Amino acid sequence: MKTTRGIFAHKSTSYRLLLAFLGLNVPLILMILIRDAGGTSDLSWLTGLYISTLALGYYGSPLLIVATLIFLLLLPVRRIAFVCIGILVTFFIYFLFMDSTVFGIFKFHINLFWVEYALKDYDSLGVPRSTLAVILAILPGIAAVEAGIFLLATRLVTLKRLVWTVPPLVLSAFVVSQTVHALTYHRNNQQITSLTPYFPAYKPVTAYRSIRKYGDFLPLDYFGPQKDDAGYEATSILYPLSELRFDGVPGGRPLNIIVLLLESWRYDAFDEKTTPNLFAFGCNCSVFMNHLSSGNQTTCGLFGLFYGLHPTYWSAVKANSVSIDNPILIDVMKEHGYAFGIFAKSNFERHKIKETMFNGIEIHETFSGLTIPEKDRDLTNQVLKFMEENARDRTAFLALAFFKSSHAPFHYPREHAIFGDTRNLGLAQTKNTDPEPFLNDYRNSVHYVDALVGEILDKFRTLGVLDQTVVVITTDHGESFNEQGSNYWGHGSNYTQHQLRVPFILHAPGRPPLRVERRTCHIDLPPTLLHDYFGCTSDISAYSSGRNLFDESQAPRPLVMGSYVSHAFVFGDDVFEIMLGYTKKYKLDDLYAVPSLPSPDLLKTAIYETSRFFKPLESLGQTSSVARRVDSKHPPRQDEN
Repeated sequence: MKTTRGIFAHKSTSYRLLLAFLGLNVPLILMILIRDAGGTSDLSWLTGLYISTLALGYYGSPLLIVATLIFLLLLPVRRIAFVCIGILVTFFIYFLFMDSTVFGIFKFHINLFWVEYALKDYDSLGVPRSTLAVILAILPGIAAVEAGIFLLATRLVTLKRLVWTVPPLVLSAFVVSQTVHALTYHRNNQQITSLTPYFPAYKPVTAYRSIRKYGDFLPLDYFGPQKDDAGYEATSILYPLSELRFDGVPGGRPLNIIVLLLESWRYDAFDEKTTPNLFAFGCNCSVFMNHLSSGNQTTCGLFGLFYGLHPTYWSAVKANSVSIDNPILIDVMKEHGYAFGIFAKSNFERHKIKETMFNGIEIHETFSGLTIPEKDRDLTNQVLKFMEENARDRTAFLALAFFKSSHAPFHYPREHAIFGDTRNLGLAQTKNTDPEPFLNDYRNSVHYVDALVGEILDKFRTLGVLDQTVVVITTDHGESFNEQGSNYWGHGSNYTQHQLRVPFILHAPGRPPLRVERRTCHIDLPPTLLHDYFGCTSDISAYSSGRNLFDESQAPRPLVMGSYVSHAFVFGDDVFEIMLGYTKKYKLDDLYAVPSLPSPDLLKTAIYETSRFFKPLESLGQTSSVARRVDSKHPPRQDEN
């Protein structure tokens, strides 16, 4: 009979074999990540450290955890355990390699949506079947490599320190990789942050609040932008794709532009009772009745509204903010001498909205008052003052006012409680909860913001500048209230019309009032303004995924919506929500309806539109005058001096 000590020693030897096997796979993971990053030619000590610790820590830790669980569960049958672990590791390496290959070709990462579509209609992807044969042939090759690695690992089981060194080393590598990313993210070092879009299933840590708080105690200078004598600047995105052409501002004088955003304003909260001022104003404007935000949360909604790009590019734009500087729309306004008044208390700096959309522009986010309605009241006063000063000086201006009272929990003065039977929205609601009292509470808050917006619109009339002003009135996203008993409340949780479909009112000088029933989207605003009011003659595809809002073409198109951790393809009214491990399918107006499979043409367009602004891997790290537009028009940022 074996002694307890002997049994433990045997188990320990088996676990050392497991650790050795996993450890020998780290170089394979590292080689794939280096391939993702465009090769070794431009690796600095910092990027080398980052990718190495990423391979060991970020990708090695889940492999270690899952393999250890399998080992413990199948401990009595260790041979079966190692077979299962071998299969796991083989498919993990295969997934990383294939994802690297697919991203290199199509510029998207593998997920179940594309896998399922390929299984159902492979030919529609436009990839030759010979490519599929190569893909399938690689799997047995990787399996053979893994068998060789396992045999090599059997020679390392005598290293007794593996048990006590490998797990802490993996954990330490994870901490180092995410610390490096957080610090370089804070310092806008694109050598690190520009790599983020290329790695599969990668959700890095930013820790923005902590670094802001403890930055004085950290060696941030070591993690700042790194450039060589040739002016190297890492970037993984090309925006725009070519230098834009302009024929000059129509009429010779730039128009004022004001953007009024009512937080969480859903499409059915725009009516004569809830928003009387906006409803009356809309009678003399272009109102887009079937309009979708580009996301179900703030950053993705604003990103589409100012960049005109699908929000799947948002992480890449954040990562390359030094090169991009600002949306083209904002840069053009700067070049025309616009005054800027950005009034919002929405953590623009923390979410990187400030340095990606309003870099070099002051954000007004301090408002007097103890309550949200009081702060929105002061925000309105500041906007009115800004408008009056610039109208008096005859200076073209951009004013953005982002009202917060209609964000949950909803806020409004008592005199705006015109919808009775209200309840404050909490976190403990269920699918059996009647949504009407919460909707009433929400409508009251929208009614209050409508009154504030009404004052701004009245000021335009008083100043006599409405005919020289483009007015955009919309929101960042919508809001759910347990529709269909789904137990979805708020936003950021699905891509139904309640979270995506929003009011969109456009006062466009020179155009008659219009009601537009066709599908439009936030990404359509920048090309509309650049073409109609700044004289841009370049093809819209050079800088946007959108189209002119007044383009009457009914050609179907895929739209891409973003959220905190997922994105969704919207084909007509069919929604395909892409999560890391599955695809959720439903209709815009029905969470429980089964959507139709998109046509091959729409699918190819979706692939094209979500990939074409990414820089090819072979050119990663090269300076691009196209991506940076015209250097003379983009002064250095403060952290570059």
